[in-house]
This record gives sequence, structure tokens and C-alpha cells, in this order.
Amino acid sequence: MSEVGPDAAPAPDAGIDIDAGEVSRPVVCADTHGGGYCGGDEVDNGDPDTLYTCPAPNAPPTSATPCANGCVIEPSGTEDRCATTPSTKSYKLPWRSTSSMRLTQDCNDSCCSDHVGTDKYAYDWANGASFQIVAARGGTITHLKDNSTTGCASSSCSQDANYLVIDHGDGTQSTYFHLKGDSLAAGITCGATVTQGQALAMSGTTGHSTGIHLHFQVNKVHPSAPTCECGASGKGCSASSVPYADFWVTSTYPSVGVTFDDWPTSAQCNDRRIQMPTSQN
Repeated sequence: MSEVGPDAAPAPDAGIDIDAGEVSRPVVCADTHGGGYCGGDEVDNGDPDTLYTCPAPNAPPTSATPCANGCVIEPSGTEDRCATTPSTKSYKLPWRSTSSMRLTQDCNDSCCSDHVGTDKYAYDWANGASFQIVAARGGTITHLKDNSTTGCASSSCSQDANYLVIDHGDGTQSTYFHLKGDSLAAGITCGATVTQGQALAMSGTTGHSTGIHLHFQVNKVHPSAPTCECGASGKGCSASSVPYADFWVTSTYPSVGVTFDDWPTSAQCNDRRIQMPTSQN
């Protein structure tokens, strides 16, 4: 069964593997007025740890500077920069090494309408059952909902999704979507600090979803948005309401490409349907 994100039409049958290999795509500056930007921020197909100089929209960068300590994405309107101290920006696949997983919808995937545009760097993973989700990277939980048990193959269920968002403290945040209701791991509350590899919740099929899976994306933080809208427990709001405006991707706060330690080709989007590498988390 296919799995889709909150605003997508149902995907075609994902029973056929599509693994055509990696295709090199040109690095191109996106919607920017010029300046320095990390790959995946205002730069399509770029390395997230490289700072590119962009002369104009839809033009190739004029220079590319690898950032030894990682590239720091600044708020909208401010140029990005290379970090000057050793980076803690490390992502690992968000499940245990004992879980076997498949990529059922790739980043910038042509099958549907959700992993494209401002949300191009999103992924759907599944293994046919509910699996434990762990933190891909540490940070502070800023948005959490865990009280819905409803999901369906229509956008009418978009407001029924459960989710967890982790702010990494560098202007980016990770979103874990379609969580199983009432499945939070011990110690998981909104406002809590979590470490990489810490158990978060179980995957589910709440919201606009046709099967149990995890939708994962990294995007810019909405700096002035409310947080913990459903309280510390994630249950203090309507089960059929999601404050998308507080954390979801927009043209101002787009998704960004990241490289997982255990999946270095993650940002090389290519309509892949593949067995995932073993998680090191």
C-alpha cells in the first residue's frame, strides 16, 4: 500500500521497485536575491555542508566553499555561513538498527504532489508494521500532538495527523509525521530536550495516509510561531486540528537537504524505491 503526506493525492501502487541509480543534477540557485547559501537552502541539488555564492535566481553558483564544520542556515533575509566551531550537525536514520526499512516515497518524488516544491526534501519510510521512531538528531521538542487515532486516503483527514517537531538550535527543525496515537516513549513531552537516538514514538497512519509509515522532513524554523500548542503531553488540543502554519514548510521556511551519516546519498533525489541502509542510530 502506498503512503502519502498530509497534502498529497494517493500515490500509485508502490509494489514495483524503482532503483535506476543516482543521476547527477546540476547545482542551481533557487529563489534568492543573491548571496551565500548552504546547499538545500536556496540552492537546489547542493551539498548541505557547502556554502555557495549565488548571483541570481535560477543561475549556477559562482563559487562553492566546503564548510569543514558544517554550513549554518540563517533566518530568511540573512545569508548563510560556514560554522566556525566543530559541528554537532549529524543526522542518523530515525529507527533502530534492528528495523529493516524501505523508502516508499523519495525526496522530490514525481509520484505525488507533496514531496515537491518547498517540501522537496521529504521522505516516507515503511516496513509493513508499526516501528519505533528515534531522534535523527538532538534538540528541543517544540510541537507535539499524540491524541488522534484517525487517518484516511483523503485530504479530509489532514487535520487528524499526529506529529513531533524537534528544533535543532541552528534555525532548522525535523518533523516526524503520522505518528501512532498514544505511543509516545517515556519522557517525551513538548519542551523536553532529546538526544540523537532517543526513542520518540511509534509510526502510524494518522492524518492523510494510506498505510503505516513515517513522513520525515527538515525545514527552517518559524521563529515567531507559537510552540507546544497541544500542551506538554501533546493531548491538550483537538484530535482533529493541526497548526500547520506554526511549523510546516512554506516558501519562507522551505525544506532543506540533509545528509545522513548512514545514508550519504539521501539528498540525491531520484524517485527511488529502495531497501534502506542499516541504521546506525
